[in-house]
Amino acid sequence: MTKRIKSLKHIREEKKRLEQRRVELEKAIHYDWRDVKESVKPKNFAGQIFSGIFNESKNVENANQNALADGLAKLAALLTKYFVERAEIKIGEWMNKK
Repeated sequence: MTKRIKSLKHIREEKKRLEQRRVELEKAIHYDWRDVKESVKPKNFAGQIFSGIFNESKNVENANQNALADGLAKLAALLTKYFVERAEIKIGEWMNKK
């Protein structure tokens, strides 16, 4: 339910409250957008894919195989991160030369 505004002072208070709420919501959107951009970076995306592949098999395998799968997923994520970062550097160097 909305409050009944009785004076100019109440209007100004409500305007101030709404402005603060708008700023809070804009910050929340900014942080959410930053998280989305970070999650779709190639190095993070590839790590999530490898992790997901190995996590699916965990339900069927025993504890030793789970440890192996975890290790392989981490190794694959690290290797993917390394190669993606190297590719970014090489592409950046190539773009700067032109």
